[in-house]
Amino acid sequence: MLESCDTAPNADAAGERLETLVGYLFERLPGVELYERNILDAPRAHELDLAFWQIQALSPIGFLDPIVIVECKNTETPVGSRDVGWFVRKLQDRGANVGVLVALSGITGAQGGDVNAHSEILTALVRDRIKILLLSRAEIEGLRSTDDLVRLLREKYLALSLHLTVQ
Repeated sequence: MLESCDTAPNADAAGERLETLVGYLFERLPGVELYERNILDAPRAHELDLAFWQIQALSPIGFLDPIVIVECKNTETPVGSRDVGWFVRKLQDRGANVGVLVALSGITGAQGGDVNAHSEILTALVRDRIKILLLSRAEIEGLRSTDDLVRLLREKYLALSLHLTVQ
């Protein structure tokens, strides 16, 4: 499925294919289902790529919000501050406490650092109590089971919450 993301004929198709991959990964988790794709708000200003509903008592990612909002970025270069900030805004406007950013090329700034796009994630945590969990291509390639995905999300949640680091 990652190869399909790489061979997409244009940016829109690449984004759609990544959304399909992420939908596949999350729907393999017990108690988690894709609620909707490409959700527009009333003024049609903000689009959410994916929203999952989870029954927290059944889901192994019950530590996240009941509605898990995911932003997918299939770009050749790391995602910058502007795009991460825009995702934060989407989460703020919907009163969400947690979001997942799937950025195949990662984000700008050093892992665990506090500059560039990393600073947007840390600012959202401190200012708004919004946690953004980042998933990269290498991490997706390393998944061998749903347990791996759960463990990865849990580790990222704990690192951000307790150590104020973006992994």
